[in-house]
Amino acid sequence: MSNETPQNIIDKYDKPLPLWTIALIPVYISALFIIILFPLAQDWLWSEAWLFIISFVINMTISFYFINKKNPRVLRNRMKVKKVGITEKTKSSAGSDKFIMPLLSIGFIGALLLPVFDYRNQWSPIPFMVEIVGLVILNIGLIIMDIAMVQNAYASKILDINKDQKLIDTGLYGRVRHPLYSGAVLLILGLPIALGSWVSLIPAAVGVLAIIIRIKFEEEMLIKGMDGYIEYRTRVKYKLIPKIY
Repeated sequence: MSNETPQNIIDKYDKPLPLWTIALIPVYISALFIIILFPLAQDWLWSEAWLFIISFVINMTISFYFINKKNPRVLRNRMKVKKVGITEKTKSSAGSDKFIMPLLSIGFIGALLLPVFDYRNQWSPIPFMVEIVGLVILNIGLIIMDIAMVQNAYASKILDINKDQKLIDTGLYGRVRHPLYSGAVLLILGLPIALGSWVSLIPAAVGVLAIIIRIKFEEEMLIKGMDGYIEYRTRVKYKLIPKIY
């Protein structure tokens, strides 16, 4: 029988991950982008792709280092794939991941891959300075996501409510109810612009739609399963964009 107490488990989850793990994540991501983008583009000098990869990796390396120091629990929560806090009340809402995650994946993957073919065929080129604006928007989105992860240890990739989860209503969560998704919207919309493809905003829009649908089901789950969430909705009225939505 395990001799771990709840306090032991909490301490284990809040212990920073090894630095080699944090260092390997951006290396793995950059290698994946390089292997996918440049052979398909048939051009290893595709400057927009290099700018995207370099800025993405720098952002991820710095942010993960600080998140690992400030709130390592969120990194573990975002790695998990098994739902552990689902109840009969929240099961149907949380189950929406089955169709929303594929839709979100189609949006993100389309926004990443369609620019490759646009670049090869020059379907809808974008002026370089506009591409830089897209790159800035993308990185602002990443930074917002990073801040949200520092502020909320339970910012999981899957719809779930942990038994010890607490409602976060300060920081970015005091401005909008889903700041992690706010950052994700900027990321997915900035990506195709940064890679120089207007037409790729179509799959990006699919990804944004998937996020909006997911918010609906996530809020249903939180209303049913988290104490204080109904009152929180009355105080923080906006989901993604302050004063707008």
